[in-house]
Amino acid sequence: MDGVAGQAKVAGGASMGLGKVVFRLAVIAAATIGLAGCMTAAVGPENPGTKVRGKAPDPQKWVGSQNFGDKRWVYRCRPLACPELSMVSIRTSQSPTRSPDPQALQKFAQENAQREMTQAEQAPADGGSNRVRDLSLLSSRVANVKDFPAVHWEYRGSSADNKTVYIVRKMVFAGNSVIDIISSSLGLEVARRNSNDFIGVMEIEDFAPPAR
Repeated sequence: MDGVAGQAKVAGGASMGLGKVVFRLAVIAAATIGLAGCMTAAVGPENPGTKVRGKAPDPQKWVGSQNFGDKRWVYRCRPLACPELSMVSIRTSQSPTRSPDPQALQKFAQENAQREMTQAEQAPADGGSNRVRDLSLLSSRVANVKDFPAVHWEYRGSSADNKTVYIVRKMVFAGNSVIDIISSSLGLEVARRNSNDFIGVMEIEDFAPPAR
């Protein structure tokens, strides 16, 4: 039992550093999109709009909490429940357009990734001395997620406690909403798998307004 308790204690301390990385990227995401979050209470043919339902793929494995007026969800993997320390953040906001232009989306994917790396490295997390250090872009591309256009970024950086953190981020343009999913872990493949697991159980209802 002492060994397990010791692992849990170490996991808890390391997850705080990982949590600051996720928190920081979520704040930057809000500033990047620059629009208020929007969740439609009910959508349908008579009430066009987009509704997003996110949840943990395994409630026994993940602990979730809501922040910022229920516009952002943060899920932490329980100690010993994941191969590596892991967190997933999901945030919704209003999309500037229902149909992003493919070329504009490609340009956004490339330019926005570089801009966010600069912002993340310059500003300390939580107003203190904790920073996402040595952040580098591993990949940037346009993707398709649940039949909606999306951008996909992968980063590598160092947390406040000098651990290598991998970040897999997908920004999905789903109808009237932008869904920003940030998955971070001490293992790249784990971060990728967690991102896919959360997207897999996500429900998106979208009804376009009638053509005029």
